[in-house]
Amino acid sequence: MERKAIVLNTVEMISQLMGELESKAFESEGFSGITLRQMFYLETIALLDKPTFSDLAEHLQVTPPSVSAIVKKLIRLGFVSKQQAPEDGRMYLLSLTERGLRFNNLHNEVHQILAKRIIQNLTKEEIEELAELLSKIT
Repeated sequence: MERKAIVLNTVEMISQLMGELESKAFESEGFSGITLRQMFYLETIALLDKPTFSDLAEHLQVTPPSVSAIVKKLIRLGFVSKQQAPEDGRMYLLSLTERGLRFNNLHNEVHQILAKRIIQNLTKEEIEELAELLSKIT
C-alpha cells in the first residue's frame, strides 16, 4: 500500500475509533445527540473561561448570529449558562454548567483513552518520534 493511502487509512481508522468511543461514553452518561459543532463550542467556552458571545465568535471565526443560535441551544440543553457581565450589563458571560463540565470532562477522558490506545504498543522511542511528527503536522 502506498504511503499516502496508509496515512489516509490510519486517519480514517482513528476517526472511526474516536467516534465509537465517544458514542459509547456519551450514551452511557445521557449525552447522546450532541453534535460535533456543539462539542467544539463547549470545548471553546471551557478554554476561554467565561467568554462573551463576541469573544466566542472571534475565537471560532464565525458570525455572532451563528454563535447565538448554537449557544441558545446549548443553554436549552443545560450545558451552558449566561450571566450579565458585572462591568457592562449589555454583555453576557458564558460558562459551562455542571452538566457542561461533566460532558467536557468525559470528552477529555475519551481523548486520553484514544491516546493510550494509539501508543500502547509503541516503544518509548516510537512514542517520541510520533509526538515529533504530530507536532510538525499541527
